[in-house]
Amino acid sequence: MKSKELEILANKLRQIFKNVFENLKNKELTNKTLDSEVLNELKNFNILEDHLEIKFSEPQDSIYSVEGGRTPYDLLCFGKINGKEFKIFINNKFGNLYSNARNDVTTYNNLLRLYLGITRQRLTSKITIDVELIYKRISGEEIIGYGIFVVDNKKRGAKFFLLEEIHDDFYVNPRNTMFQIKYNPSLGKPKDYYLFVIELMDSILESLQKNLNTIKTEIIVLSEIKHQIMEIKKRG
Repeated sequence: MKSKELEILANKLRQIFKNVFENLKNKELTNKTLDSEVLNELKNFNILEDHLEIKFSEPQDSIYSVEGGRTPYDLLCFGKINGKEFKIFINNKFGNLYSNARNDVTTYNNLLRLYLGITRQRLTSKITIDVELIYKRISGEEIIGYGIFVVDNKKRGAKFFLLEEIHDDFYVNPRNTMFQIKYNPSLGKPKDYYLFVIELMDSILESLQKNLNTIKTEIIVLSEIKHQIMEIKKRG
């Protein structure tokens, strides 16, 4: 299934961020200044049409603070489309737009927290999900997405897309728990909430299993080395 409203929002945001890049491309941008420059362009920018209302703000997060520089996204886009509330969490990236290398987006814990409405930083046995919230998102009553705005570090252009639009396989690095993507991935129509979240969870589970297998191997190897060292000690 595809999300028609998310597709409309993605195309609208692509045009908005194309204009943002045009306004910024002659400025001296760095990885440290990009977030503030983009926010300055958009914080007073609003769209109010018959069936669409779009606003932008700093991140709104009950766990992480903007001042601490730890928010799982850099910019919040929110409003209503066809009477339905939406939130698009946007992450600004400054890097090589034309490289095929995967790049860190944020940790999988952050993505799960945003998409599932979890109020804790990490998965624990104490976590319970808000059934009504999840149902609203599955049924399309509330729309949610995660956007990436990439500015090429040599100013050869920029690109905006949603994670829901990515048709490459998802990848979570098993060593640092980071969700990683190419800055220029193959895109298609946005997946709906349910399909996207299930695919995200499958990629996380695959990563955790790889990490678990690595840990088991390291435990066996380290235990054997420890035993050998203890036997060496006995020679004395």
